[in-house]
Amino acid sequence: MKLNSINPMGPAGTAKPAAGAATSREGAASFDQVLNQAAREQAGPSEGTATKAPGAASAAAPLGEIRAVMPPVIPAAGPSPTAERTAALLNLLEDYTLKMESPDVPLKEVESLVGEMGSLATELAASLSDEPDPKVRELAEQSAALAGIEAVKFRRGDYV
Repeated sequence: MKLNSINPMGPAGTAKPAAGAATSREGAASFDQVLNQAAREQAGPSEGTATKAPGAASAAAPLGEIRAVMPPVIPAAGPSPTAERTAALLNLLEDYTLKMESPDVPLKEVESLVGEMGSLATELAASLSDEPDPKVRELAEQSAALAGIEAVKFRRGDYV
């Protein structure tokens, strides 16, 4: 048995279009015609039907309200004073380490560096309460503690 069409009502019933389905009417425009007409109207009354001059650029149809998603713009803020002091103290600690490793550097030269480290560590410890970022605060606390310990060890004579 060969089926020519599928009829939901059975072989004896007549097919009815589904609810909401478009029915073809004589004299009505087809979907293709309606789509082409809408495209011409969106392009403008003179663009779709008039011939363009040679060399004229063809403009693309506007996209309407579709726009690229842009991330929010966050103003660039400089590092906090605590972060700047921490960076300066870490640089001093690095210089201190290099000078202590070198046998050619006299301890009198290192002593001035130790004094600078101690004063910067004291300033840093005093400004910790103003720092909102907990990670920067933790790094600043550790750096100040390390610098303070190294200053005490040097002055006590642990490295002589």
